[in-house]
Amino acid sequence: MMKKYLAEAIATFFLLLIGTGSVILDHKTAGAISLLGISLITGLIVTIMILLVGKISGAHMNPAVTLALIAKKELAFSEFAPYLLSQAVGAFAGTFTLSLIFGNTYSLGETIPSLDLGYAFIIEVVLTFFLLITIFYSSDRFSVLAPWIIGLYVALGIFLGGNYSGGSMNPIRSLSPAVQNNNLNGQWIFLTAPFIGALLATIIYKNKKA
Repeated sequence: MMKKYLAEAIATFFLLLIGTGSVILDHKTAGAISLLGISLITGLIVTIMILLVGKISGAHMNPAVTLALIAKKELAFSEFAPYLLSQAVGAFAGTFTLSLIFGNTYSLGETIPSLDLGYAFIIEVVLTFFLLITIFYSSDRFSVLAPWIIGLYVALGIFLGGNYSGGSMNPIRSLSPAVQNNNLNGQWIFLTAPFIGALLATIIYKNKKA
C-alpha cells in the first residue's frame, strides 16, 4: 500500500520539479523556452510519469483527478486523503528543491492569472473538464496510448490557458509555489475550478455511458 503512495509522491515531485522548473528557466533565460516549450516539457513529464508509475499509483499527480476517479467509483473515498497527502508531499518537495537551486526568485513557477479572476476561473473549469474527459476516454478506449494522449492534452491545455488563467488544471501544482512565495492572491481559483471541472466531466461521462 505504501508503495502506491510513494509512487504518487515521486510522480508529483517530478511534475513540479520539471514542469514549474521550465517556467523558472523561461524567466531566467528571458523567454528562450517560451510558452510552447513549457507546455511540451510539462506534457512530456506527465507522460513519462504515467508510463513509469501509472500501474502502481495511477500517476494522478493532481487532487482533482483523484477526486474524479473517486466520483467515477474507480477509487474508494478513503483513498482521497492519502493520495492528497502524497501529492502535497511530492509537490512541496519539488518546489523546495527548486528554491534550493534558484532561490525564491522567478516566482518559483507560480500560477498567476493575467485576466480578470472570474474569467480565469471559467477557463480553469473548462480546461480541467476536458482534461478529465481526455483521461476517461483515452484510458477506457485507447489504454496503450493513454499516457501520450493525456500528456498531449496537458501540453495543449497549458499552451491555450498559459497566458490567461495560467493553464494549471491542478490545485497542488499551483498551491505549492504560492505557499513557498507566501503569495496566495487568486489561489482560490486553482483550489476550486479544477475540482468543479473534474466533477462535471465525471457526471457527464458517467451519464453518457449509462
